[in-house]
Amino acid sequence: MIHGPCGAARFKSPCMKEDRCLKFYPKKFTSSTTIDEDGYSSYKRCDDGEFVEKNGIKLDNRSVVPYSPLLLMRYQAHVNTEYYKKSNSIKYLFKYVNKDPDRATIQISSNSAESTDTPIVDEIKNYYDCRYLSPCETVWQIFVFDIHHRWPLVQRLTFHLPRQQSILFQDDEQVDVVLQKGQTANTMFLAWFEANKIYVEGRNLTYSEFPNVFV
Repeated sequence: MIHGPCGAARFKSPCMKEDRCLKFYPKKFTSSTTIDEDGYSSYKRCDDGEFVEKNGIKLDNRSVVPYSPLLLMRYQAHVNTEYYKKSNSIKYLFKYVNKDPDRATIQISSNSAESTDTPIVDEIKNYYDCRYLSPCETVWQIFVFDIHHRWPLVQRLTFHLPRQQSILFQDDEQVDVVLQKGQTANTMFLAWFEANKIYVEGRNLTYSEFPNVFV
């Protein structure tokens, strides 16, 4: 778990940009571990003279990547392990679980270039043809895990006086058509009264309790 060599020892390292390491190596020698203002750890790095030679360059404790010996032995792979103190690390963790699938920019066109007719685009078919599900999203949907959570759950309940419900219509609609909509327009509030006439089990529920049992 040695980073580099980079910095002044090797300016052509992949981690170098504008003559500095993007991972901020090599670190500084410190006598104790501290937590900075952003919640990140600055680990203790002793200047004990120990070093390893990599690509002909001697690297000391300043180039050691934080690690857990147990995880390295268990997985026999590079595992970067660091301590983080802020609560938003939980958000960072779940962001990877719910990460969007890979996407590609494509263009769908007709083979008949000489056709002057407007092509009919089946957006639903194009969606199914081009959609890609990553393994994470597939498992998440198979086990029916919640994608998001809202609390408290809020359900807006419409309320109006008799024959004063809102009606939506276009500016160019005929008056007779608009009046016909007013006679047949149904709202959640009116549907609650109708459901009470039909369903006996709903008559003891208040208007706010009704959505907990009926949809």
